[in-house]
Amino acid sequence: MKKPANSKCKWPLRAAELIIACVLFTAAQVLTGVTTWVNDTFDLTFQQILYTLASPLDGSELGVVADGVIACIPNLLAIALFILAGTACLLLQRRFALTASIRVFRLRHETDLLSLARHLMTLCAVFSLLSSLKFVDDSLEILDYVRLRQDASTLYEEHYVDPKGVRVTAPEQKKNLLCIYLESMESTYASPEEGGRQPVNLIPNLTQLARENCSFSNSTLLGGAHSGTGTNWTMAALLASTAGIPFSFPVEDNDMDQQAHFAPGCTSMGEILEDNGYRNMFLCGSNGEFAGRKKYFEQHGSYEVYDYYSARDDGYFPEDYTVWWGYEDEILYRIAKDKLLELSESGQPFNLTMLTVDTHHIGGYLCGLCGDEYEEQTANVVACADRQIAGFLEWCSQQDFYEDTVIVVLGDHPRMDNNLVDGVDYYERTAYNCFLNCACPVPPVNRRQNREFSTLDYYPTMLAALGFEIEGDRLGLGVNLFSGEDTLSEAMGFQALDDEIARYSPYYVNHFA
Repeated sequence: MKKPANSKCKWPLRAAELIIACVLFTAAQVLTGVTTWVNDTFDLTFQQILYTLASPLDGSELGVVADGVIACIPNLLAIALFILAGTACLLLQRRFALTASIRVFRLRHETDLLSLARHLMTLCAVFSLLSSLKFVDDSLEILDYVRLRQDASTLYEEHYVDPKGVRVTAPEQKKNLLCIYLESMESTYASPEEGGRQPVNLIPNLTQLARENCSFSNSTLLGGAHSGTGTNWTMAALLASTAGIPFSFPVEDNDMDQQAHFAPGCTSMGEILEDNGYRNMFLCGSNGEFAGRKKYFEQHGSYEVYDYYSARDDGYFPEDYTVWWGYEDEILYRIAKDKLLELSESGQPFNLTMLTVDTHHIGGYLCGLCGDEYEEQTANVVACADRQIAGFLEWCSQQDFYEDTVIVVLGDHPRMDNNLVDGVDYYERTAYNCFLNCACPVPPVNRRQNREFSTLDYYPTMLAALGFEIEGDRLGLGVNLFSGEDTLSEAMGFQALDDEIARYSPYYVNHFA
């Protein structure tokens, strides 16, 4: 059969239509697959995802990326089938363009079956993409994030207290500070009788520690700090608890280890301690440069950063040794003991800040000390972390420096995967805290319980625990929990405060970024 004169002209248009359809369908399936995996695996806000995407993978657990790709295999198969169907339709139409035709919906022109199939595939691709975009927005609340970022906030003009503008006075007898950030340690790991959500208490030692010492709670049982926008991943939590500001830098600047300066306009706890003769050290079991941690601590308090590479160079493990994010907490505590003895023998007041990693998402790391008493891996990892911190604190209590050292144990933020906390509302999940050997009067129980506070409040609270007197009991956006002052979470309501933090702030950008 003779082909029409314009057959060759239509062929590139038909090919372009199917290519566009394939691209749209591929985008839809990738978005749906990745979002579904994120929903099933993590408990992340859109801001956390942006920060993770903008940060380098160096020093991170690359297995997470592989898990994401594997989880998207069904969607990738759907993409392959769609492309194969489209290609077959296009090739058949080129060869048999005029072999079959029907009238459709009483239109005056005739459309062959293969053209109809091609148009239906295009419509299917468009519908699929629109549906996936709605699914992504419903899951991650992207439009809400964009809306809040477009509304300017006056939070900092009204409530931020510049540490340079108030008197912060050190005590005559300076105490040391040992600040231990426990990765993803939240009160949810306890039993319901203790204030948690587990069938059994996975953290009996930390529960007892909080009961016998000073621990602030959002209830009458074991509780802790709320972790909201700009404070709910590790680097953001470190910034919030030591500088009193959330991580709200422009998205393009999130790759902090590539920037010349990390929050140059803020004054942190490390800087105040340095100005008062303290020697600062930060200890972690991974690459210290990841997410800009080394840059932040070096620029704000001249911390000595002791990370995976420092420990490797000092022979704590073989040169080719690496597990999880670097090395496990068992080695971290061993190094911490050596560093504490070294720092205490110098005669200079010190601040050793350390960050554990075994309980990190996804699932945590089963080290040689972990048991198998629970079916779920994360439960065994959490229970092991509880035993390790208890053993470490017991060792500390037997050392000469103990009585002169304030020890602060903090969960940096709630878990970022769904293990052990699936179905628990995020607001009900609070980060653990406990203060030992405080140099300030500890408030009565009724001032430590039923408090609404966030990790921003730890900044002035830790300084107060060391015996520092703070004019007005406020630094940054934080309030000294040992004082009688209401926190911003109590004065404004946590959700209102969180909404303000999520909004764009010219003050923040001009002063801190």
